[in-house]
Amino acid sequence: MRLTASKFAKLADTTVRTLRHYRQLGILVPSQKNEKDHYIYVDADFKRLHEIQLLQSLGLSLNEIKVCLENPKYSFHEIIRVQEQLLRQRREAIDCSLALIERVQLLTEQDQLNESNSEILMLLMNSMRVEEAQKKLLQKYVSIDIIDQVFPEDISKQTHMDGRFYNLLLLVHRAIVNDLTPDHPIIQQQLHGICADTPLRNLMFNDEVNNEELNKSVKPYEALVPKHTMDFLKEAFEVLNTKNNSSLQD
Repeated sequence: MRLTASKFAKLADTTVRTLRHYRQLGILVPSQKNEKDHYIYVDADFKRLHEIQLLQSLGLSLNEIKVCLENPKYSFHEIIRVQEQLLRQRREAIDCSLALIERVQLLTEQDQLNESNSEILMLLMNSMRVEEAQKKLLQKYVSIDIIDQVFPEDISKQTHMDGRFYNLLLLVHRAIVNDLTPDHPIIQQQLHGICADTPLRNLMFNDEVNNEELNKSVKPYEALVPKHTMDFLKEAFEVLNTKNNSSLQD
């Protein structure tokens, strides 16, 4: 079988433009030409095209395919093995991204937010993104009970906690916009309301958390939240903690 590019493209269910691109990349270059100096495709070119299409369907880019086909030690079985690992990793990443999106959608749909703010939602999602790493870090310093309370597996409890985290960030945002200090009565009242009867209170005022080594370890994660927000929260919680301790003594 000897076919021009147009006839080969039609028979192979592709386009002349695609064939031209493959020639330019050097992954499918016919070895024959006709008297008009036009490329002629033969049976072997069908085999190569199907190989390229198969590798593409496995997720390889054209440049990756070029490297494979030019490698004298090219092994299709090895490509399958490596590509399986890559695809599983991509699927895991996609599943995590979808879970993150669904989690935020659930939060907004259940009306857990005092006010919708895209910037704060992004901050919250960034924190969610590294949640597993945060849990592993806390396991070295904090009891499992506290970790399970702050990062619950139960979806309804998780959504409730997500709402509290969001509203905590929103509180700081409003305070900074309105020039309110961390010790302002309104801020302290709202902070108490957000943290009351929640695991957040257990985490912030737990002796296990007041660990110098832990404070150093969480520094990279503090970068997920703007420094002025973190500084405001720390000071506000210190004021709240002092007030609580005074109340207990009284």
